[in-house]
Amino acid sequence: MHITHAVLAATLVPGILLAQGDFDFDRVTPGTLGTTLQLQVRNANPNVPLLSMVSATPGPTPVALLDPLDTRSVAVGIDMLSNWGLGLTSPTGSSAIAVAIPGGAAFQGFVFHWQCATFPGAVTFLDDLSNAVTTQHVLPATSAALPFALPSAMAGATLCWARNRNASQGDFLLVSGANSHYFACRDFGTTPGPVPTTPRALHAAATLNDGRVLFTGGVDGTGAVTTACEIFDPIAGTFTAVAPMATLRAGHAAATLPDGRVLVVGGTTNFVDLTTAITAALNTGEIYNPTTNTWAAAANIGGRRIVPSLTRLANGKMLIAGGIEVTVLFGIPIALASTNKAQLYTPSTNAWANAPNMPIGRAYHQDNQVTLANGKVLLAGGVLVPDLLNAANAASIANADVYDPVANTWTATTMSRARTGHSATLLPNGQVVVCGGAEGLVSAAVVIDAIARFDPATNGWTDLGAMTTPRVGHTAAVLPDGMLVLLGGSGTTSEAMHY
Repeated sequence: MHITHAVLAATLVPGILLAQGDFDFDRVTPGTLGTTLQLQVRNANPNVPLLSMVSATPGPTPVALLDPLDTRSVAVGIDMLSNWGLGLTSPTGSSAIAVAIPGGAAFQGFVFHWQCATFPGAVTFLDDLSNAVTTQHVLPATSAALPFALPSAMAGATLCWARNRNASQGDFLLVSGANSHYFACRDFGTTPGPVPTTPRALHAAATLNDGRVLFTGGVDGTGAVTTACEIFDPIAGTFTAVAPMATLRAGHAAATLPDGRVLVVGGTTNFVDLTTAITAALNTGEIYNPTTNTWAAAANIGGRRIVPSLTRLANGKMLIAGGIEVTVLFGIPIALASTNKAQLYTPSTNAWANAPNMPIGRAYHQDNQVTLANGKVLLAGGVLVPDLLNAANAASIANADVYDPVANTWTATTMSRARTGHSATLLPNGQVVVCGGAEGLVSAAVVIDAIARFDPATNGWTDLGAMTTPRVGHTAAVLPDGMLVLLGGSGTTSEAMHY
């Protein structure tokens, strides 16, 4: 590896205090093995010398051993001094650093720590210090364990983009139960986040048009279904309780309408056990107005449904698809199945209309639906409950269906592995990567490590290398540099994937 600057050598030893960032330093590309890693400095002093530092260890290293007047430390070790380099910031205080990353499996998962400094200072040799940056280098279409662990598995966590952090490039907040943690995009570290007003699971969340996130209902810390709602504000970094729903709901779906209101549909009012949950299944909907902090009734959907998907389409309509549909007669469930039904909601008329049925019934797919770059919707995997008598034989499916809102049609595709509880992530190149999940009967699920990629241009699937560990119930996010990270799920480990 060689930084495209002149080389500066110095003699430093480890210290104990890390310096804070005075200007911005970020990855531009993920540095896939065999490619060029691009790094960028922003908001530094203009036209000044720049020292770029890299290490295989995170330090800290006291600057005092170079300059006794400087009490700060840098967030790198001294094991790669020969790769430190000199540059010059531009008239706008920016600088680009290009690093040739070697290829080959021998370097799989290598982690490097970076920091920059400008000089000279008014009193000390070094002037300003940037934030630290961590890079991890992985072969294409493979993954490697990230150099940190989450404080807990945080299975089924809701992911919120905190866009004001990381110099407005954004970090991610994972919310699970009564806890939340920020995942830092620059150095892959985690820090505690704000505490939700209500611990919840089996809830639904919808990102508002202004970037805030509305959390609705679910099962609270006592196991009871709740009407409680709250909003996470990524700018203020706070959770605030808002008006509750009119109806108890868990296992429902929520999505934001084009006008900024939020539509909530389906679910159940009681999740004590399966029999109670299906008996209390809902066909109702309601709409939250964040401007007035009020709820209003919406038109009923065409059947009592638990865990359907709800998607806002490019044409402004809302698509509800699948879920466990329950037929209740005199308070007794007489039919139950993963439905293949789909409906379209028109906000201006508050009315539902039938859409073509999916090729197969599915449920528990609401957390991995993907709206493709071409406006189509991919629903991959999920659970097929065949009927009430055979509910114990509910199993994951390999079917992956694509809805075209222009043609109002479905196209059936099939993954090589059945899965539910997996992640499905839209990549910057328009393709979708599906990772992990569980296959087999829900009652005897087997967690898998399989990765597959969907190409919307061909509606085809390609199997990729396995994850570092099988995982289900994890969260996936694409970082600002384009790298895909898989966070938590079956355990506290996380991993980075280069596609």
